Amino acid sequence: MKLPQIQSQFVAISGGMDLTTPPIVKANSEAIIALNVQPNYGGGFSRIEGYECLDGMTTPSLMNHFHVNVNHDVPQSAVGKQFLLNDRTCYVLAVNERCLTFAVSGQFEVDVGTTFDLDRQTYQTISKTFLNTGEVKQWQHYQALAFQAGVDNVQAVPGENALRGVVELNEQIIAFRDGENACEVFLATKTGWQSAPATYFVELKDISKPNEFIDGVKFTSGEKQGNVFSAVLSADDSSGYLVVNTALLPAAEIHINGSVAAKVKSCEAVRLTKEKAWTFIYHNFYGGTETAYAYGCNGEQVIEVRPDGIIVPIITQAENPQYIVAHRNHLFIAFSGGQFGHSLVGKPTHWAVLLGSEHFGVGDEITALSSTTGGVLLIGCRHKTTALYGSTRDDWVLKDIAKVGIKSGTLQATFIPIAISRHGIIRVDATEQFGDFKLSETDSGRKLGFKPIENNIVFSSTKAKANQVRFYSENAFHICMMLQPDGSTKSTYFTYPEKLKGVWQSHHNTFLAFDDGKVYRQSDDCFSFAGKPIEWTVKMAFNHCGSPVHIKSWKSAELQATAQGVLSVQYRFDLDYNADFHAVNLAQALSVIGYGGRWNESYWNDFLWSSQEYATPVLYLSGYSRNLSLSFAGSDLYAPQFELSGLVLNYILRRFHRV
Repeated sequence: MKLPQIQSQFVAISGGMDLTTPPIVKANSEAIIALNVQPNYGGGFSRIEGYECLDGMTTPSLMNHFHVNVNHDVPQSAVGKQFLLNDRTCYVLAVNERCLTFAVSGQFEVDVGTTFDLDRQTYQTISKTFLNTGEVKQWQHYQALAFQAGVDNVQAVPGENALRGVVELNEQIIAFRDGENACEVFLATKTGWQSAPATYFVELKDISKPNEFIDGVKFTSGEKQGNVFSAVLSADDSSGYLVVNTALLPAAEIHINGSVAAKVKSCEAVRLTKEKAWTFIYHNFYGGTETAYAYGCNGEQVIEVRPDGIIVPIITQAENPQYIVAHRNHLFIAFSGGQFGHSLVGKPTHWAVLLGSEHFGVGDEITALSSTTGGVLLIGCRHKTTALYGSTRDDWVLKDIAKVGIKSGTLQATFIPIAISRHGIIRVDATEQFGDFKLSETDSGRKLGFKPIENNIVFSSTKAKANQVRFYSENAFHICMMLQPDGSTKSTYFTYPEKLKGVWQSHHNTFLAFDDGKVYRQSDDCFSFAGKPIEWTVKMAFNHCGSPVHIKSWKSAELQATAQGVLSVQYRFDLDYNADFHAVNLAQALSVIGYGGRWNESYWNDFLWSSQEYATPVLYLSGYSRNLSLSFAGSDLYAPQFELSGLVLNYILRRFHRV
């Protein structure tokens, strides 16, 4: 009699999740649970990136740990204490007799014989700093402690309530938080949070030399000298205002180039409204190498944010600004009541209608603005979507493109605009005829069974290098959606340990806010949620290996994976859709060692493979069933990034299933 043979099936993990297709026809490459992981381009899952808090003085992801031997024993009470070594702030992580383990930012080296004070004791080093690189688990443990030391020493932005906004200009972080009477602006510096310099709004009268008022010009007024950040005059030059860096007295003369140019009618410090959340965009309207600024609105005010936190208020012709975007080198702002307008071309602070500014009405409350790559401005409304065609006020044309509304705060653009509507997750595609657009539901919306009311999306962002759109929910899981070149999408869920209060995106980073008033930044270099573990789970769809009527004897599985070090994974298996039998141990440990192919960001679609470092750990299975589902999970404070890309199932066909 011929002995039964072991058969094998390879399953390429797609990196997506399917919650709606019936189990018997669901692709075995799809997941039915994918939490705190993100889809990879080309297939597979990797863990969602972590985040860290920042204040300019401490960056947790830059913290490293080192060991050094000293001349006498260090007491255990020293753990958690700070000390200075070579003028660098260090944090004690652990002590073992004369071996001191500490955390410090960046790279660090100390010579033998260096003395330092710790907890009112003086020590002298008897070795150089070193790392115990042979013990990978121990190294990861101390790196987690070093990261936590950084998190614990980051200071919150001064003020009260949650953050109101975050801007990043020239790698400098500018934070907005409520003070006692107004929203204050702070800069992240090497010494921590510092107040931004004040600016002053000066109303002019008796203007005699209007041509002298240009942005950046220097002036004198009495004994004061100052700079004009912004100058805006009326069409007839009879009135106007300046934004300057020093307070001026009423009726004082303003001298430019040695002569009187105007007088001060009034002067007051620029104050930002309290208890209003800011929305920001970035654009270079002026064309200079140092004039890329941020522009924001909060429902009441519009501002230009310059480096060092200089705030320039923008006075528009309408009230209640809700949304803001740069389009065709105009600053467009949407106001309540279904109105939107734009500034003069290349002059975001100038809004005089006689000089070229214009306003439009769409007949519905506006919920989103987005400038598309084809040069068309998309205007999302509550009950429809409209587009503005043209390039200047001479040829603007408004056209309704769909009777589908867009939810506030959800319109994002990668290579196509993506948004949330009452119908689900939609995409806006340009057609080949007459530059029109069409709206359609994404396949992720169908596979996730997305319900706009239950998910209640309130924020959104993009991760450009991964071609992802992120939707953040107020009361459910957040959604990570990757767009594929063929128009298909892959989606996963992720969740944070605290309730999200704000999301702001710069050109290079996404910033988050929670209740504690700290600035948080998403980062691929962070393996935890600011010191809290990322608990991730992937459960694959039930797989009948092409034969749903045969009983199989499950033998083993091989996981195709890569990891940047040693990754601890727990796995389990479930037999049949509704069976009560699971793995003997519901969480069996598995180690993934190695570092596989890496994405080359310089060449899109070019994958660099290193097969000799590809890990294929074996998972031992048991039991009889028609189908099987494998689950993987992990939770570490400092675990390397990984990629789960495939499975090989080994089994023996036993007999037909008897009903």
